[in-house]
Amino acid sequence: MRTDEELMELYRKGSRDAFEELFARYHGKVIHFAYRMTGDQARAEDAAQETFLRIARAAFTWQPKAKFSTWMYTVARRTTLNFLRDEKEEGDKVPIPLGEEAGDGSPALQLRGPSALNPEEMAWSAEIQERFAAALQRLPETYRAAFILNRGDGLSYEEVATVLEITVQAVKSRIFRAREMLMESLSGLLP
Repeated sequence: MRTDEELMELYRKGSRDAFEELFARYHGKVIHFAYRMTGDQARAEDAAQETFLRIARAAFTWQPKAKFSTWMYTVARRTTLNFLRDEKEEGDKVPIPLGEEAGDGSPALQLRGPSALNPEEMAWSAEIQERFAAALQRLPETYRAAFILNRGDGLSYEEVATVLEITVQAVKSRIFRAREMLMESLSGLLP
């Protein structure tokens, strides 16, 4: 199996199949990321389509200094933010639904709970998820993006720093602050 970087090099040399393979690998992940940032499936699909159009157009400027996936998430983040800025007033928060699956089968952000819930536990779990979703929506975009990229998409601190174009220390600080704000919002629910 070829690496992402090898596929990009092949695409730059004219291989359409190489780009289609990259698209197949990452399309679902980009939709999932955009969905968590926008809260709307149609906008997420539009943002993902635009992301891959931009990747195709920018392929000849891409430098294999970082992992392809890091560069791709940078393009996806910028594209999604452009969609949000076009549709929202500055400072508005975008909902991030919980408990759904992405097209690629990866889970959305969820709170952990017991595998066998009784009705009381299910009601409690639903209340916690609703409050977590509301708390996540109240986070400033800068904290939310760092938190989602690291905790939701599994990017390392270094990869998140590259995507957000900030230092690793700033990433750690934003994730720490996001966690603090979430814990403060949920403090009445947690033991």
